[in-house]
Amino acid sequence: MRGVFVTGTDTGVGKTVVCGLLAAFLRSQGVRAVTQKWVETGCAGEPSDLSVHRRLMGLPPAPPSSLPDLCPYRFSLPASPHLAAAREGKSIEASVIEAAYGRLAASHDVVLVEGAGGFLVPLSEDLLAGDLAARLGLGALVVVRNRLGCINHALLTVEAVRLRGIPLLGLVFNRPSEPDGGTPAGMLEDNARAVGEVARAPVLGEVPFLPGIEGGREAFAPTGRAILSRWRPG
Repeated sequence: MRGVFVTGTDTGVGKTVVCGLLAAFLRSQGVRAVTQKWVETGCAGEPSDLSVHRRLMGLPPAPPSSLPDLCPYRFSLPASPHLAAAREGKSIEASVIEAAYGRLAASHDVVLVEGAGGFLVPLSEDLLAGDLAARLGLGALVVVRNRLGCINHALLTVEAVRLRGIPLLGLVFNRPSEPDGGTPAGMLEDNARAVGEVARAPVLGEVPFLPGIEGGREAFAPTGRAILSRWRPG
């Protein structure tokens, strides 16, 4: 498995941070890892998600000449990719993404592809992100925002991944915000257990609330080791 689709149960669940932290961890283990974002919407200038990846990896901003491979499509409207493209009179072509992915895969041990939104977000009227991930032979890492309601979202995402024959690397739970006082005691801890048991899927760890993303490498290390225990890139 040369590529992993870092997908999520929804938008805003922490895919960007998990993708960047995983890339940083793999690079610390001597793996030539690179991140890719097929489509970024709400984008003016350099794609912000790639900027976060590179900050977490300790890399400078991506040179403009590399953006056609690192992020083939960029649109200003913060909406689903199919709509953001249509508003600019453009369309997202699978062949463009496949070619960009192939060039990155040829020069790296692994390509970590951060999805836009959830697993089944439409890239066009007839192409879902999950279907393209299956076509490219990617594995899937599912990021789950740990909150009330995430069990259902996680189980539906796992089911959609498996229906497409995509190897499921596992799930990573994420806490992008501090729990409020109304969160029942023990609920967040039980979410991961319940999803793992019902889905019969490996829960590889949880990223705690990080006041600053730069401090996340140490917190992510146990999750990174769990991922490597199941998968050797390259």
